[in-house]
Amino acid sequence: METSRLNRGFSPLKEKEINLKSVFIIIKKRLWLIVLLTVLLTVLGSLYNSRPEPQVYVSSTRVIIAASNDMMATVRALVREPIVLNQVIEELQLNASVGQLRGQVRVDSVDSSLITVISVLDSHPERAADIANAIVEKYREVAMDTLGVQSIRLLTAAEADPNPINTTSNTIVYIAFMVGLILSVTLAFLMESLDDSVRSEQDVESLLGLNMLGHVSRIKPRPSAQAVKKAKPTMVRSESVGS
Repeated sequence: METSRLNRGFSPLKEKEINLKSVFIIIKKRLWLIVLLTVLLTVLGSLYNSRPEPQVYVSSTRVIIAASNDMMATVRALVREPIVLNQVIEELQLNASVGQLRGQVRVDSVDSSLITVISVLDSHPERAADIANAIVEKYREVAMDTLGVQSIRLLTAAEADPNPINTTSNTIVYIAFMVGLILSVTLAFLMESLDDSVRSEQDVESLLGLNMLGHVSRIKPRPSAQAVKKAKPTMVRSESVGS
C-alpha cells in the first residue's frame, strides 16, 4: 500500500518530465521556423520604426483670465474659434485652413485656476511660437469686443523650443519581436499537432499504445562472390631472360 502511494506521488513528476521533453523536442525540430519568423517580424518592425516622419514642435504661452466661473468656459473656448484664427492666418500669411489651424491649437487650464495655457503644434519651432503669440494678441482683442472681457493678461510669451516632441522609440521593435516569437512558437506546435507521420519509436508507441520490444536495423547487402573476385587486383608475373 505504501509502495502504491509512492508510485502515485512520482507519476506526475515523470509525466511532467516527459511533457517538457516533448516540448523541447518540438521546439528543436521547428527551430528554423521560430528563428525565421521572429527575425522577419523584428526586421519589419525596425523598418517601420525607422521610417522618416516630420518632426513636431510645441510652443506654449500662458495667460491669466479674470472671469467668473459661468463665463470662464466660454472665454476659453473663444481661443479656437474662427473669428480669432482667421485673423491669425491673415496676419502670419499661413498656408492653412481654419480647421487645420484649430487642430494645432490646444487650450488647457492649470489646476482649475485662472491661468490658461495655449499650446501650438507645428513642424517649425519658430512658427509655432509666432502662432501662439499671435493667437493671444488677437484673442484679447476679440474677447474685449465680443464678450467685454478686458482682464486677460499675458503671463509668459511663447518661445521656440528646438526639441521635437515625437522622439523615436524602440517600443515597436520590442513588440514586433515578442509577437514574432509567440506567433512562431504557436505555429510550430500547430504544425506538430497536424503532422501525423511516423518517424520514431516514440511515435509508434504513442499511436498504438504498445511498448516497443525491439527494432530491426537496416542491413546493407553483402557483395557477391563474383564481385569480390572482380575487385581483387590481378598480379602479373614477369621474367627477364639474359643473353
